Amino acid sequence: FDNRGMLRRRGYAMKGEKVVIRGEFGRKPRVSLLCFLGADGLLDYYDVEGTFDTATFLQCCCLFVHGGKVQIYPGANSVWVLDGAKIHCNAEIILHLRSLGVVPIFLPVYCPFYNPIEYFFGYLKKMFQRSYVECRVD
Repeated sequence: FDNRGMLRRRGYAMKGEKVVIRGEFGRKPRVSLLCFLGADGLLDYYDVEGTFDTATFLQCCCLFVHGGKVQIYPGANSVWVLDGAKIHCNAEIILHLRSLGVVPIFLPVYCPFYNPIEYFFGYLKKMFQRSYVECRVD
C-alpha cells in the first residue's frame, strides 16, 4: 500500500508481464489528522479535509489546550513533543503555545523513530489496511 491511499503496489503476473489492477479508480479526498497522545493513549484528535494550514493548526491546538485536558507547566499534558515540520516551527505558534503554559520540545531532524505518534499512525494504517475491501461496489 502506498502513503496516498489504499492501492496495492505489488501483485502477481507472469514473468516479464506488467501487473494489471482491475477495478474502478477513484481517489478519495485527502484527510489530515492532528492527534494528541498522552501517557495514557490518544487524548484527542482533529481532522480536516486536505492539509493543515497555519491558522487551522493553531486553532486546533488552542481548542485542545482550552478543552480541559492540558494544564499549565508542570501540570498534566503540558509538555508537547513536536517534530521539525515547517508548520510546527512557526514562531507565532511557538510563542502562543508558550503563552498558554505549554512547553514545546522539538525532536532531532530525520529521527521519526523518536516520535511516538509515528508508531500510532503505523498501527492506524495497519488497521485500515486489514479492514479495507478492494473493488467494493457501493
